[in-house]
Amino acid sequence: MKTAYVIASAGLMLLMLGGCGPSEPSSVSSAPTPPVAAVTDQAEQAANTASAINWTEPSGGPYPALAKGETIWLDVSIGDQKVYVKDGDKVLYTMVMSSGLDTSPDNTSPQGTYYIEPERGDWFYSKKAKEGAMYWVSWKNHGEFLFHSVPMDEERHVIVDEADKLGQKASHGCFRLSIPDAKWIYDHVPKQTKVVVHS
Repeated sequence: MKTAYVIASAGLMLLMLGGCGPSEPSSVSSAPTPPVAAVTDQAEQAANTASAINWTEPSGGPYPALAKGETIWLDVSIGDQKVYVKDGDKVLYTMVMSSGLDTSPDNTSPQGTYYIEPERGDWFYSKKAKEGAMYWVSWKNHGEFLFHSVPMDEERHVIVDEADKLGQKASHGCFRLSIPDAKWIYDHVPKQTKVVVHS
């Protein structure tokens, strides 16, 4: 059974129901991003692992320039561990992600068609899970399932062991992204944007 909890962000109250988020009241703030030096040092450690994705950089190269009023949607492939930003059938950008572990109902990313919800924030942290993330955007159950950055500790230092899993199933059901990819979704993907999640 999922645990319900509430967090406040930008005047919104979110009912969180387990999923990838914390299982107790969480701290949400709009404090600045972690020091670049701390993130860079950790990225250098990750670079020493041949298979690691650099979670401090966009995972698909330069971001697309969206035309005013351009309608995009997010095609999320569990099998590919990718988020495809699309305009109709045309792929505008590809992001590497980590979806749910799929070892139990509580850590599985739901499949189907959803729409970006109004809830979003630049930071959350769960003391119980000892894990937080930046640039979260809700896509199901108003805060239960999110797009967000790779996991971080309470001081906003990337948890390297978890970040190194980018590109493979690793989350509690949310979609983990590189820090810039999560920020791009946070900044550029409006509410009501279609999200299609499939195997």
